[in-house]
Amino acid sequence: MKNNKFRFNYKKYSKLKSPYEGDNREVYHLWVDIEQIPSGFPTEVNPRDVKTNTKVYRRIKDALTESTQSFFVNNRGILISAKSIGIDAVTNEITLDLGSVDQTEKYGVLDGGHTYHAIIKNKKKLDPDEKQYVHLEIMNNVIEIDELSAARNTSVQVSDKAIAELANKFEFVKESIENEPFSKDIAYRENEDKRLDTVDLVRLMYAFNKFKYKDNSNQPIQAYSGKAQVLKDYLANYDGTTNNSRNDYEHIAPLLPEIVKLYDKIELEMVEGYKLSNPKGQFGKVKGVDRKDKGATTRYYQNPTLYHITQGFIFPILAAFRALIEIKDSNVLEWSVDPLSVWEKSKSKLVNNTVEMSRQLGNNPQSTGKSSALWLQNYDAINSTKLQIQIEMLQSK
Repeated sequence: MKNNKFRFNYKKYSKLKSPYEGDNREVYHLWVDIEQIPSGFPTEVNPRDVKTNTKVYRRIKDALTESTQSFFVNNRGILISAKSIGIDAVTNEITLDLGSVDQTEKYGVLDGGHTYHAIIKNKKKLDPDEKQYVHLEIMNNVIEIDELSAARNTSVQVSDKAIAELANKFEFVKESIENEPFSKDIAYRENEDKRLDTVDLVRLMYAFNKFKYKDNSNQPIQAYSGKAQVLKDYLANYDGTTNNSRNDYEHIAPLLPEIVKLYDKIELEMVEGYKLSNPKGQFGKVKGVDRKDKGATTRYYQNPTLYHITQGFIFPILAAFRALIEIKDSNVLEWSVDPLSVWEKSKSKLVNNTVEMSRQLGNNPQSTGKSSALWLQNYDAINSTKLQIQIEMLQSK
């Protein structure tokens, strides 16, 4: 009878024994190059069928091609129940015994089936120079296999509950974008299969909250780094549990069409801004930028582009345009200067600031997106360009 045995290389590993006396259960944690992941792992023990047409699966697939070197921590990884595990620390090889073909109800992929499927189907399509690693959590001597599998596959994040609640509190935002071509592509409930969701729009509005972030003394970095916090802030405003009875987002929402157009413009023209400061540079070689020779599209308007750019670069640039917003009577928000005109004058400076900060931080796009120094630097750059344009307007009168 055929045995499901696999031998492949790993990058690093650790082994944990059960904390209970007399318990022979062990857990192995490994970082494995996705190119080393073998096909053929049994998946019958996983209660969740793989659905390749879902938003979750597409996000996993897209994350595999990003150059942020963060798939191994952003992805939950693959949980495996094994009959036996052998580690060769000299050759960095693992021998994995997943039982015989009639033991698939006991051994195989317990959780992370979508991740495993996406890796097997796409690993040969990936750039060999862009290494990605996945976390394997391998257990042996599992006692209650059904209980463990069910527990791992029914976890619900707090943010998902917030998204469910958000679905009924988004009408004024829907109205603000109803004439935009991407309005039909937004999932307002967690199980809707759309390419965008409400959280995307909440993050954009948070980045432009002039009430909460009035000047350069504090920056809305959570728009990039804190999905749960941003949702919490939106719901607190809606429910009137903030320090005032004003719902900031009702006043920001009318600006969404211009904010999204600006996002799209930045996404399309960052390459131009880069070349203005680096005429001989290769934008596609910047860590956090993936050149797509077969073409790609921008996030919202789906305009054709050759580059996929990490949001760790886009948000510190986009949010800087908050400097152009003025609070008028009745808390109406208005642009003091046309944001697209400011982008034309400042894109070289903004892109150079961002790429240079990434290099200073070890070519780490995630650290770049969280750098308060960069957010401040870009905000001040927009402020300076705004003043320059306003002076030119006065002189032309």
